[in-house]
Amino acid sequence: SKAVAVTAQEMMTKSVTNPEELGGLASQMTNDYGHLALQGRLAAATAEPEEIGFQIKTRVQELGHGCIFLVQKAGALQICPTDSYTKRELIECARAVTEKVSLVLSALQAGNKGTQACITAATAVSGIIADLDTTIMFATAGTLNAENNESFADHRENILKTAKALVEDTKLLVSGAASSQDKLAQAAQSSANTITQLAEVVKLGAASLGSDDPETQVVLINAIKDVAKALSDLIGATKGAASKPADDPSMYQLKGAAKVMVTNVTSLLKTVKAVEDEATRGTRALEATIEYIKQELTVFQSREVPEKTSSPEESIRMTKGITMATAKAVAAGNSCRQEDVIATANLSRKAVADMLTACKQASYHPDVSEEVRERALRFGTECTLGYLELLEHVLLILQKPTAELKHQLASLSKRVAGAVTELIQSAEAMKGTEWVDPEDPTVIAETELLGAAASIEAAAKKLEQLKPRAKPKQADETLDFE
Repeated sequence: SKAVAVTAQEMMTKSVTNPEELGGLASQMTNDYGHLALQGRLAAATAEPEEIGFQIKTRVQELGHGCIFLVQKAGALQICPTDSYTKRELIECARAVTEKVSLVLSALQAGNKGTQACITAATAVSGIIADLDTTIMFATAGTLNAENNESFADHRENILKTAKALVEDTKLLVSGAASSQDKLAQAAQSSANTITQLAEVVKLGAASLGSDDPETQVVLINAIKDVAKALSDLIGATKGAASKPADDPSMYQLKGAAKVMVTNVTSLLKTVKAVEDEATRGTRALEATIEYIKQELTVFQSREVPEKTSSPEESIRMTKGITMATAKAVAAGNSCRQEDVIATANLSRKAVADMLTACKQASYHPDVSEEVRERALRFGTECTLGYLELLEHVLLILQKPTAELKHQLASLSKRVAGAVTELIQSAEAMKGTEWVDPEDPTVIAETELLGAAASIEAAAKKLEQLKPRAKPKQADETLDFE
């Protein structure tokens, strides 16, 4: 079920970025649903009571119809990749598939109401995060437009009211871990509904700012995305802590997740209040980015092993984003222009998150030694801390723009550059002596030459095996006629 939801979200994203990749994802969707249908049939046959079995069967079938519609829209979009109407239809179909996955999961785990509600809520929030990523792409491209000449003021109160309702839901969710399954189920469902409403009103608010200010639109959408990610983590922590004693380690994890949730909702409220104030919105965006990077660093420093690994070359490529963001941050610190600061805040988020993800995935590759891994992780942390110090210094300059403070930007940027160099060297050490970059033009050319040589050799062997064609038998003219 989760594989179907993940593929649907990828199709939603690729419909905007790379429509040509939808064919492969459609095939993946078909395979994922095939596995689900087989497991669903077995689950329905063994479920008790029979009503639950019938519900499982029905919902798996409904999900199948949703998958068919999604694959059809993917095919239509591949024929005409620029058709915005088909893109919207595909996104709607992907959302419908995500919702139907939630219904399948709820049928499969009907006996555990509270835990199942958490799983359903987490799936819904995951869909919201993917949708917000797509909205950020539209905003960055300058195509997130206001409807009916609305202003941000038309949405501000609704955003604030819904955000406060989410805080109340958060309290119920945390207390629900120690309550009955029914109360936990109600809290999880309520929080999922509220974050859905909040995401929609924030998207409308961002659109009302107008596509001529895409950076501010992205700041606002990032703020609600941070809240959604924090809620996803909180729901997971609540599910893990359900029915556990107060001194269980999962309870401490729950408290930590609740604290991050409150921090991110508060950050959203501050961003909403500052978004129309041209004198402070850059400062607010930078504050939110600094908090976001700190949270990403906490995840990076945890001992949790990443789900997938990547190549050292990918880790090296991602350091280029840090170099660009550092230059942008220094320029923003020198200019003190709010629009430069907003652009720096948005770029910094992506650059640091991508670097940390690539560094950790490369470090946990099975071929990487413990010593090299620890070194790479250490310099990933060092690079992030150096960059955080740079951003905090830019924040200080915005509050007190003196020549002395601006002069210190150079030394802070050098610290980041030094950490980036060490990080690249750590990634180089991961390669070892046998490693080759499959994307290196020299390696590609060598592979093609070897392939051509093999083909020539095979052709030569075939030629050797060929025998000359037998000549037709001719009459012996030396014989007598008789």
